[in-house]
Amino acid sequence: QETALLHRAETWRDRLLAEGDTALTELLAEHPHADRRRLRQLARNAVDERNHNKPPHSHRELFRVLRVLLSERTDIDNAHP
Repeated sequence: QETALLHRAETWRDRLLAEGDTALTELLAEHPHADRRRLRQLARNAVDERNHNKPPHSHRELFRVLRVLLSERTDIDNAHP
């Protein structure tokens, strides 16, 4: 279950970096309580880091934020079979 969560977080991170606001809109439809501004800023910073060969701080932080967000949804799903 933890491995699946990590893969989902990686997939969402990759989509946010590649697709931008399109992916963000889809993510927010599934998780309306998520912080749109923070996710957008982390994604933009991660793209900037990659483009300028900077250390991937925002890339990692985006993954952590997504993992927490997705784990909250998993906890809710598991609580209501």
